[in-house]
Amino acid sequence: MSHRLPDRTTLTLIKGKPVRYRVRHSRRARKMGVQVCKRDGVVITLPYRVGLKVVPELLEHWADWIDAKADEFGVRHGPQIRQFSTGSEISILGTPRYLAITNLPNGRKRPVIDLTDDSLTLALAPADVFDVRPVLEKYLRRLARQDFTERTALWSDRIGLFPRRVIVGERTSRWGSCSGRGTLSFCYRLIMAPPDVVDAVVAHEICHLAHLNHSRRFYALLDKVCPGHRASMAWLREHEDDLLL
Repeated sequence: MSHRLPDRTTLTLIKGKPVRYRVRHSRRARKMGVQVCKRDGVVITLPYRVGLKVVPELLEHWADWIDAKADEFGVRHGPQIRQFSTGSEISILGTPRYLAITNLPNGRKRPVIDLTDDSLTLALAPADVFDVRPVLEKYLRRLARQDFTERTALWSDRIGLFPRRVIVGERTSRWGSCSGRGTLSFCYRLIMAPPDVVDAVVAHEICHLAHLNHSRRFYALLDKVCPGHRASMAWLREHEDDLLL
């Protein structure tokens, strides 16, 4: 019998108060777990062959913690979703920009985007004005792909290690990774972080081309080429919820 992720979230009572949660099955999970964050809300992770009947017991065991965290992150009724409109603020490479959303001339459908030192103007078709997130995400992905590729080339020259490929996409658990084949992958949302933070992530992954682990030799190399990486990683841990769309 297979177990599949339900198509919808479930509302329950925890400590007498409503909490909406989602259950996901993972082939990689070795044990059951509970996660609460702004991006995903309350998520129960189960190993692939563990049935849903264990969920009530898991919720009861973690009730106090889930109740506190759901209020702390404001996700009692589900994940927090940012709303974007004219005047909303979004950071690009650590610099806040104010969104200005306008309408395209009649008959035009392709978005026109203009980035300045203090604003990001989106000229959109009427169908896109009500939800600018897809257009904004596509733009940030393109911007990140260009920036991270160039930044990787610069750091590769500096360190003397060169990846076979650079991929920029969405990642939910890590800001970057390095495969055994020499492919570096980065989360596009990192483009919202300050440049020194982006540099630290890029340098970190390039150093993995020499040491595909977190050994003393790996950190000795990273400390040498990017002395401020620990402060940058601390910034990411503190501000990761600010880098959401």
